[in-house]
Amino acid sequence: MLTETRDPIRQIAWIVADLDASVRSWHRATGVAPWTCFRRVVLAGEHRGAPATVRMHVALGYLADMEIELIQDVSQGASPYRDPAGAPLLGMHHVAWFSDDFAADVARARARGLRQVFAAANPVTEVAYFEDAHEPGRLFEFISMTAPMREGLAQRLAAAREWRGGEISHTVDLGGW
Repeated sequence: MLTETRDPIRQIAWIVADLDASVRSWHRATGVAPWTCFRRVVLAGEHRGAPATVRMHVALGYLADMEIELIQDVSQGASPYRDPAGAPLLGMHHVAWFSDDFAADVARARARGLRQVFAAANPVTEVAYFEDAHEPGRLFEFISMTAPMREGLAQRLAAAREWRGGEISHTVDLGGW
């Protein structure tokens, strides 16, 4: 495992072409609801050694305690969600751990020989993606679990456990651009 305490993977993420269509499709196929759709998310940082500002829409839903993340990248330029030619990397993208000690988890990943390919932050959190040179494209993410992140996670998990029908999603516009 990448984490010292052998914490479970908490998130599986997919890159999608149309966030709303994907939310509807996931709900139809799996029953996952409600989804929280974050619009106009911005992460500023570094992608493969170069400055990067990533703009995206993100939806979060839950299968038990597993977070399903859907990402629609709307960036102009380098992004961990696009290939070198700029085309979206549609499909399963990464697995993630929720990190209580972000710096230590990042240091352990580097000590294991993993290469950091993306590191970014916004006022709520910080993230880092790593890949193994032996299997390029397989990404591992650490998500810093700040107090606002923990509070939001607890609210979304509670909503998922209590959901008995109705609207399958709601939107939070972060106004990032």
